[in-house]
Amino acid sequence: MKKILVTGSEGFVGSHLIKVLEESNIDLVATCLPQLTPRKGQYVPLDILNLDHTIEVLKQYEPDVVFHLAAISSVAKSFRDRPIAYRTNVVGTANLLEAARSLGEKIRFFFVSTCEVYGGGENLLEDAPIVLKNPYAISKYAAELICADYQTDGLDCIILRPFTHTGPGQADTFVLPTVAKQISEIEKGKRAPLIELGNIEAKREFLNIGDIVAAYKLALEKCVPGEIYNISGSPGYTISELVDIFAKLSRKSFDLRVNQAKIRKVDIPVLLGNGSKFSKITGWSPKIKIEKTVEDLFNYWRAKV
Repeated sequence: MKKILVTGSEGFVGSHLIKVLEESNIDLVATCLPQLTPRKGQYVPLDILNLDHTIEVLKQYEPDVVFHLAAISSVAKSFRDRPIAYRTNVVGTANLLEAARSLGEKIRFFFVSTCEVYGGGENLLEDAPIVLKNPYAISKYAAELICADYQTDGLDCIILRPFTHTGPGQADTFVLPTVAKQISEIEKGKRAPLIELGNIEAKREFLNIGDIVAAYKLALEKCVPGEIYNISGSPGYTISELVDIFAKLSRKSFDLRVNQAKIRKVDIPVLLGNGSKFSKITGWSPKIKIEKTVEDLFNYWRAKV
């Protein structure tokens, strides 16, 4: 495989993807924010909000493929700080595309978007209506449109829309990590035996991060430029169903309370996809059972707490 530059290598998904690509002996340029260099000498500093710097980095390393993960990926954070979400996800993507175009080579550009652009529903295919319900979804869809623009200007752009996923390393601003963290604190006696959540009947896929990065590796090998692909394949689970799995694994019992303050003003009750297009071209399907996903996440937070 040709040289691949990955943005957001220090993040939740990026760190898992980098490990998989390194194990495959792929010629890899792992980049991260200049102020975040977790493995000096192995991560290349890259500020995608600085166009000149971005062009300089791409010219120095001359990648054949850019896999763009760097983003503000939290819906909650996008509501709290719209400007940074729009700058990072829209302007940052545009800068990276312009830097790739400036090389004058036929670069393949993978943009990781989100299932949030559908705004909810079940069995969602890639041609389902776009319904933007939060700043995060708006920023990602805007970036998709910018990718389409650069596709017409000579870049080979591929858009991936992964459905909800989780695993070790995901921040506790996301729902399952916060559940795992709270129960871990209860087990250690650092919290009363009560966890508080928002809408516990929200239904999502909760794919395992291991399955997601396996899909991304296959995407690098198999996907066709100019296309959009859902990465989806789980039957979906409500948050309350997953709390029950946590409860079975927990060493201490606890109560669950719905906190109205944690329920979003614009909520999506169900968000489930149809990933048959991607699965047909790559042969991918999720392999890791939800019980294993919950257990791995729980053990990660037990160790962290």
